[in-house]
Amino acid sequence: MLPERHSTCFYMEERERIMNRIFAKYFTFMLLVLQAMPESAWALQPHSAPEGLYVHQMSHLLFTGALVYLYMHTRRTPELQSKGWKYLQTFCILFSGWNLLALIGHEAIKFLTPEDFIHAATWNEQIAGPITPVKMVYFITKMDHLIYVPALLFLVIALRVLSREALKGKEK
Repeated sequence: MLPERHSTCFYMEERERIMNRIFAKYFTFMLLVLQAMPESAWALQPHSAPEGLYVHQMSHLLFTGALVYLYMHTRRTPELQSKGWKYLQTFCILFSGWNLLALIGHEAIKFLTPEDFIHAATWNEQIAGPITPVKMVYFITKMDHLIYVPALLFLVIALRVLSREALKGKEK
């Protein structure tokens, strides 16, 4: 009989650890490479008018609907009441809110003209006065990262907790 550290399970776990380290190094390298190319705005997705905007707006609505469904499903299902599922529900609520905020922001910008901005399309872009309700809505929707960053944090925490719960259940 082989010692426990020489079992197949031990080798599989060790291989998984090595693969995780390789992936982490590759992922870190790719992030650094992307950071070194500031001329490329990787987060922007231009759309041709008007069809591209319609499709983009519909995708916000469909994604919101999917998140609301996932939230409702996890609330109604008794087996899905652990801490990890609660974090996932919080993610669904926050990201649904972000989708609706983004949808409103996309609509608000239609009512603005290039004269409403100082240094338009630059990192120093500012809203020109006087401040109107539409400009205020646009400004608020530009702060969407205050919703989606915590939402993504809740998603990461949810996945981590659910993963640990699955590993604990596997050990039993």
